Amino acid sequence: MSARIEVAAELIAHLKKGKEAAFRKIYEQLHRAVYRTIYTLVKDSEKTEELVQEAFVALWTNRSRLHEDQPLYPYIYLTAKRLAIDHFRNTLREARAIDHLKNTTTFVTLNTEESIAAADLQRFTEETVKRLPSQQQTVFMMSRHEGLSYDEIAQRLHISPNTVRNHMVCALRALKLHFIRGGFVSLFVVALAGGW
Repeated sequence: MSARIEVAAELIAHLKKGKEAAFRKIYEQLHRAVYRTIYTLVKDSEKTEELVQEAFVALWTNRSRLHEDQPLYPYIYLTAKRLAIDHFRNTLREARAIDHLKNTTTFVTLNTEESIAAADLQRFTEETVKRLPSQQQTVFMMSRHEGLSYDEIAQRLHISPNTVRNHMVCALRALKLHFIRGGFVSLFVVALAGGW
């Protein structure tokens, strides 16, 4: 853990009460340290920023559990570290799933049944994307179909890169949840790897 950063007990108390101004101050105070912590593990600036956002979303979501008399930085530090570790686990799991699919499936030609399944997966994915709020849908399509970076999307839509990241996090969560509910958990990985 890097140098301890003190957050005033009064700010923590205001955060617990749901005061957004207190949250913004805490974010400004801790963002750089949390970013460094995650980046040293992940080594990818876009993924790091996404995980930083998730760490602060978790802080906001769990604010009622905080204690004014306990330091806040260790809490956010451990949250960030757990998110980075989860990222590695998920990446490894996805890589194994893709390797498994590559080893057990021949991609030479699709027979009729496979073609129908692929079309169903495509339709299922498209329906899910269409259910997203319009801004998330736009950001998702620009990222996945046009291959634009978060910064490029932000410039085109005249929004901040952090807003783009937030939209992508929400869109991917919604897609994942829809795939899980539809019983397509392993296909979610395939859909993402295939450009969705």
